[in-house]
Amino acid sequence: MPITASTEQLEQEQLNHDLLLRALSHQGHEAALKALDTYYAPGFVRHGDKADYNRDQLREGLTRLYRGFPDLARTHSDVMVQGDRAAYRWEARGTHLGDYLGVRATRQAVLARGLVMCRFADGRIVEEWASWNKASLLHDLGIIPLGREEGK
Repeated sequence: MPITASTEQLEQEQLNHDLLLRALSHQGHEAALKALDTYYAPGFVRHGDKADYNRDQLREGLTRLYRGFPDLARTHSDVMVQGDRAAYRWEARGTHLGDYLGVRATRQAVLARGLVMCRFADGRIVEEWASWNKASLLHDLGIIPLGREEGK
């Protein structure tokens, strides 16, 4: 028997898709902070690799990130929505022009990539699960080596 979604379910998925695209479209520090207040619920929780973060903690993290990488630019792809859940890939590029993670500015260009799954309720993003390649960022900043050096 085929599984079909009701018109109401399809409309809600489209609303969730549109909300997510609007939330992700905000570039730059101030716009990203405004998006948090507009699109993320007050009780929002982001589940990271080792800890959970509320909306205020995420705001603080974004502020530190944009201080370290003031030219940070993000792209998002493969946005998929099903019911009250969505998933997408992201890529962020920037130049390390300010202190970040206790490391003074290196002027190094960095690239980070990750995946996010989120859940919607009452027209807002209420929960996210995020994973990204932190080791690659630490390598770009010269903090840790990755793999073998060329010629060795």
